[in-house]
Amino acid sequence: MKNYMQSANDYYRHFIQPRDFIEFQSGFFLSEGIFRISGETQCNWLLQIICFQQKESGAQLVEFWKLKRIEGLDYLLQCKDSSGSILFEKTFISPDFSFDEITIWKVGTYLILPGEYNEFVKLIRNEAKSFTSNILDDHKIELN
Repeated sequence: MKNYMQSANDYYRHFIQPRDFIEFQSGFFLSEGIFRISGETQCNWLLQIICFQQKESGAQLVEFWKLKRIEGLDYLLQCKDSSGSILFEKTFISPDFSFDEITIWKVGTYLILPGEYNEFVKLIRNEAKSFTSNILDDHKIELN
């Protein structure tokens, strides 16, 4: 049962192993956990901001986004880089988002929950190895 005074990350903590990514918009991908949260909490507006908000310092490889309730329906959205510098900060009113907070990590074009990160890294490494292996196999065929 949802306790709306808790973190969405705590409630959805069972999402730890992203297997499939869902294409969101313009080449961005959502982990299964982020996709589920966005559907159940009507927070696509938040994902659009995370994907497309321009920051003064430019794009970062990894961005840490946190939406936190200030009071009532008022929320503070903040983005930090890996050194903890604030890249973006703005308040929003959200009548649909019912949790006190959520943290989303943007890694390149992927949006994931913090608990999904370790398995995400393994998945990316395996895909990179597979891709490199396929390229090498293609070159071996060409040489023969």
